[in-house]
Amino acid sequence: MAAPKPAPIGSIILGLTGGIGAGKSSVAKTLVTALEALLLDADALVGQLLQVSQVIDSIELTLGSSVRTGAGCIDRNLLSALIFHDAIARAKVEKVLHPRVRQKIWQGLAKFELERPGGFVVLDIPLLREVGLDKICDQTLHVHVLAAERCRRACARHAWTEAQWQSREDAQMSVDRKEALADAIVSNDNGPAALQAQVQTLAESFRCLAPRPLSERWPSWDKLPTS
Repeated sequence: MAAPKPAPIGSIILGLTGGIGAGKSSVAKTLVTALEALLLDADALVGQLLQVSQVIDSIELTLGSSVRTGAGCIDRNLLSALIFHDAIARAKVEKVLHPRVRQKIWQGLAKFELERPGGFVVLDIPLLREVGLDKICDQTLHVHVLAAERCRRACARHAWTEAQWQSREDAQMSVDRKEALADAIVSNDNGPAALQAQVQTLAESFRCLAPRPLSERWPSWDKLPTS
């Protein structure tokens, strides 16, 4: 009688949360370096999708209006202006993009699990909890920054107005709620060195986490994880 095949080892998945302008990308980079982790960045995946002609066509068909530049690419400023001032338009665009992003994240996790069993994955997904992908995380880490400072940083970086920052903030779960649900919290109020020291300390604590296979936490990309 053949011996049973060993169960897959899986990976360790860390999720990041924080308000607009909190510095999640900086935390992600530190974790990736400290843990030799795979980074799955939802914003980067959306950027790739917005260059696919089929996706552009689907968005325009859904919205019933053009969001292209003269060169035929998505005008991201125009698209943002539409979706962050119109909840119905935002829901329509999310219906086009979210399943595709979810599929790419699932595929990235499945591939990494085969290539690097027992390795770490960092999920930088602005709507991590809103779309239910917090359920696949072994730990969630929240990046805390006071709202006024987050607004100042984001507006300086993106040339936004305060109203533009607030419209994006309002489109997400409240920061207080995210922080209350987090397994760990770091403060990004005191500069890069202080932030990095906190994240490095947490990274070492994450090494005691046991990996779990994707099949147990999220069997199929086209269905939302339940636990």
